[in-house]
Amino acid sequence: MKIARRNLILGSAAIVAGSAAVRQAVAAGNVDRKLTELNIVLPESGPAPVANYVPTLIEGSMVYISGQIPFRGKELAFKGRLGAELTLEDGRAATRIVGLNMLALLKKQLDGDLDRIRRVVRIDGFVSSAADFFQQAQVMNGISDLMVEVFGDAGRHTRTAVGVNVLPLNAPCQINAEFAVS
Repeated sequence: MKIARRNLILGSAAIVAGSAAVRQAVAAGNVDRKLTELNIVLPESGPAPVANYVPTLIEGSMVYISGQIPFRGKELAFKGRLGAELTLEDGRAATRIVGLNMLALLKKQLDGDLDRIRRVVRIDGFVSSAADFFQQAQVMNGISDLMVEVFGDAGRHTRTAVGVNVLPLNAPCQINAEFAVS
């Protein structure tokens, strides 16, 4: 009787462990499914560095993404300053492109597994602005809204939005970010 009870307990433990593994396997791919639901197709990989730095770096449980500008392929999607050559809507679109590129960089850095992202921790954005343009925070909502769309509450983050006179390659924005990963 003791042996049968022990086997029953061990068998139950195996079933519980097995069902946890199944739940984890079913959960894998959640971010990719969400991207599909949102009709978002990520670039094959994020942009290559334009100077002497690495685009992503893992340290401990954090992934740091270097300052990114809004490339589509090898070309800037937008050029100029907000409030001069570009509108608020252009700026929001530019920061969203940077966000998509960051997700592509993360996917590459994390061996294709975006489900390893536990939280978007921080996003810092520099917005190339005319002297009388004061809507840097609204420009940065392009990337912030994307992160919340994709990751839900885990996409809510701390943020800085700074207006600057000029950015590399006449880009309208340059954004760096930090992500907590498992």
